[in-house]
Amino acid sequence: MAPTDPTALAEHLGRLVDEITAGADAARTGGDILRLRDRLNREWDGAKPGAHLSGETYAALRRRSEAAHTRLTKRFVALRDVSPQPKPLLLIDPEPPTVETFFEGAAPVVDGAAEPEAAIRAVETRLGVSLPATLRALYRRRNGGPTDFFLATDVADAPLRFEGDEAVSEAHELWRTVLPGFGLIALERLEPLGAISDGIDFGSEDESWRAALPGIDRLIPISHHGFDLWLCLDYADAVPEPSVVLFDATSFERSGDITFRRPDFSTFFAGLRWHGITVEDGVALRGNRLLGEEA
Repeated sequence: MAPTDPTALAEHLGRLVDEITAGADAARTGGDILRLRDRLNREWDGAKPGAHLSGETYAALRRRSEAAHTRLTKRFVALRDVSPQPKPLLLIDPEPPTVETFFEGAAPVVDGAAEPEAAIRAVETRLGVSLPATLRALYRRRNGGPTDFFLATDVADAPLRFEGDEAVSEAHELWRTVLPGFGLIALERLEPLGAISDGIDFGSEDESWRAALPGIDRLIPISHHGFDLWLCLDYADAVPEPSVVLFDATSFERSGDITFRRPDFSTFFAGLRWHGITVEDGVALRGNRLLGEEA
């Protein structure tokens, strides 16, 4: 465990950065670099330097950490250029999520809602809707939060294993990110997409989201990435419950477009999968997180 005394913590993180930089220079494989990057990220985040150090000390250490990351990247590229590399491998986990496994972390956590059922009823009353049963179960477990289950595909019996550069490129076409915020929005932040749209200056009505989505006031975003991608519950024809749609505000066809749809939340939820496990130099990663050293 990292120390919390400011002087001791600064010295600890300084040594960590120096060790990582020296390790980058001594690395012989891309796997060595990935392990060093994982250690730097894990120990830096675990130390929470922003909570214990002065702004000046933190900024100086942050610059050294960024320099170490730059060194790791350059060394990784150099090693890949001179060493034969195995074919990249991408795996999609075949198991769908459950209410218990959806959120990151194993323990049930209710953030910001001491009485989750009351909080759910309150937001339903405020919005004039009924949330889907599975989504209600998720919110009873946790008031929003991150997940690794954000991939889905429209292709029946889509493959789960992709080996080689061309196959991995194909995987990114088959398995799309349909939970753009990599998690669910907290209950208190749920509001119609129309209300969000009305707060944006589009320049003209023809360029607004309302021009693309006549039913925009019946769309309730539950996940989003910036102002570009919005996963919404569509209550326009909520019989017996809303469909799930992905609104892409960056579509070049017009002022955004619906690019993904499922008939209800249960179908959407059952189709989600863990994002790809990538194996490089014998090191397995899920996203940027190190999973193990053996492929």
